[in-house]
Amino acid sequence: MSFEQVSDEVIQQYKILKGNFDTIIECKYTIPSFMDIGKLYSIMIEDCAQLGNEVEELIKIFSSFISDKISHFETALYYQNPSYLECSYKAGYLLD
Repeated sequence: MSFEQVSDEVIQQYKILKGNFDTIIECKYTIPSFMDIGKLYSIMIEDCAQLGNEVEELIKIFSSFISDKISHFETALYYQNPSYLECSYKAGYLLD
């Protein structure tokens, strides 16, 4: 299955509404590719989700504060160790 097909199926199944999620239009720096960003999220989902609940965990991660922080590409948070991001996500705030 292609990335687009899987995305379309998840969007339809979970009735995700269209919105304006452009976090890069005003960014002044080079940003990671969507595949690189997807890899980071897939690591977090794999490590945080219980078996069979991966889609629910994806939605929880994307709905949490950590997604907004990761998507603010003018900070270095995206480049942090995935374990740090996962621990911060689970704690509900950025750890010191």
